[in-house]
Amino acid sequence: MCGIMGYSGARPPLPILLSGLERLEYRGYDSSGVAFFDDSDEIHVIRTTGKISALKDRVGKEEGHPGSAIGHIRWATHGAATVQNAHPHQSGPIVLVHNGIVENEQALKEELRREGVRFDSDTDTEVLAHLVSSAYRAGSDFPSSVQAALSRVEGSYALAIISRDHPSDLVVVRQGAPLLIGVGEGEAFAASDIPAFLHFTRQVYSMKNGEIAFIRHGSVKVGKLLDPPSEWKTPEFSTVSWDPFFAEKGTYRHFMEKEIFEGSRAVMDTFSGRIVGDRALPELLEALGERPGSITMVACGTSWHAALLGRLFIEAATGIPVSVEIASEFRYRPILSSREGWIVGISQSGETADTLGAIEAARKTGYKTLGITNVPGSTMERESGACLLTHAGPEIGVASTKAFQAQVAILLLMSLALSPGHVSMERIESLLRVPVRLESFLESMVSERFDPVIDRIRQSTLVLFAGRGLDYPLSLEGALKFKEITYRPADGYPSGELKHGPIALVEPGVTIVAPMIDSSLRTKEVSNLREIRARGGYVIALGPDIEESQRGVWYDDKVDLPHESASTGIFQAAAVLQYLAYRVAVMLGNDVDQPRNLAKSVTVE
Repeated sequence: MCGIMGYSGARPPLPILLSGLERLEYRGYDSSGVAFFDDSDEIHVIRTTGKISALKDRVGKEEGHPGSAIGHIRWATHGAATVQNAHPHQSGPIVLVHNGIVENEQALKEELRREGVRFDSDTDTEVLAHLVSSAYRAGSDFPSSVQAALSRVEGSYALAIISRDHPSDLVVVRQGAPLLIGVGEGEAFAASDIPAFLHFTRQVYSMKNGEIAFIRHGSVKVGKLLDPPSEWKTPEFSTVSWDPFFAEKGTYRHFMEKEIFEGSRAVMDTFSGRIVGDRALPELLEALGERPGSITMVACGTSWHAALLGRLFIEAATGIPVSVEIASEFRYRPILSSREGWIVGISQSGETADTLGAIEAARKTGYKTLGITNVPGSTMERESGACLLTHAGPEIGVASTKAFQAQVAILLLMSLALSPGHVSMERIESLLRVPVRLESFLESMVSERFDPVIDRIRQSTLVLFAGRGLDYPLSLEGALKFKEITYRPADGYPSGELKHGPIALVEPGVTIVAPMIDSSLRTKEVSNLREIRARGGYVIALGPDIEESQRGVWYDDKVDLPHESASTGIFQAAAVLQYLAYRVAVMLGNDVDQPRNLAKSVTVE
């Protein structure tokens, strides 16, 4: 996940770019860069590692010549955080910045190498620069060269591109990754998020997937990637109405909605700085010593569900036995764990009374304790022998969303940290790409494709969530979210347990939501779902690679997820379950941010 910023106008662009990039810094901060024209209409590129402050130091008093300019703040996915991998990337007359992933990067690289192209970075973005430059030198005009190049690209991208031959012009494209355009008096802006240019204009256009825009000062023309530039039209801008309270929620209707869509940032921030080479969380064993003989996790609610996933991650990766306990029960029982074991408390707020009580009892008994929390300086951090902070940022909505994603992220890292020997770089790189893939998926959720599923769930007399393996904790979490904000009855079960009692609840009008990311158990899950349909239940399957030919055989409707490994597909499935609950609750007219009878942090027993 990265942040991009573009400008075309009559003002010196660098102060504007740096201001916008500062407001996008939550999207990445391991390197940054800008490209701008000087008084001789030559392009200058300045790149550096580190945060925006380092870039500002490099830029110094330079302001740039009025015209077009682009900037970038990077969260590394392809290639390490180095100056060579930082954006912008240049090829001949073309300079661009990119947010997203080029899926067919290797095939394109091989083609370009055969054509004599030499690569200077490890990024997929450099491929795009060479493709556009090649099309441009072949005789296409600037916007058409971008179209020709992207016709060969598979993946997701938001792009801002300038050309040495057109100092006033800016071309921007959106496919999957977010991109917005703002227009002012004689100037225009493009950015990954509204706050980047909000202090310059409130006139905003949110680009749609597959759109390209040509910007020259205050003139903006937008069209489809496949349409000739002659058919592009001036878009309709909307005025962003903003007051301090609304600004905290951005353009979202509720904090919960905003926080669902901040899940990718929460995962990115939680991963940031935690992987060094082929090791994760080096501070963990430094604080608690050698690998434990066993682990006992204690938590409540959503954190307990995250712990159940963590158990599966850690046992699979390390062979260390893990038990998961509900904190309110664990704290009143004798602790029978091995003395070589760790007691791990998980709490979003770090102030959950039952979890703190369990950690305190374990510490007093002489066990090594580890806290996992989202709040620096919380009681959990102070009272645990060691603490791992998630970095979800403040979560205002009572029903936890992005904090759950961050907890899952830290537990994945913990499984790597405790793995014997070295972790494969393939596994490391797969995790590092999770935030970008999640961001692209979250963008795709804002569509009408969910409407039939949401309407079916809303009309159900009872909603059950069922899964096996990794899908079982997801089912519990899906049911909890649904209960918390819709106030409708719902339960989560291991699918194999349905026939041992809960199947008695199934009749026409009952809906079963079945997460299916754990492919190792899909065959058995399908068998369980057949039993549900045979008794009048309506099955909604959620996962990758669900065959359309099986509709009406073992499921009635589906929500397709991208093809991912199970451990990374968890984040996408969790986001869908949160979003389904949110949409149903909104349709019911409920206060989703402050649901009845609930508090964000449970500090009493």
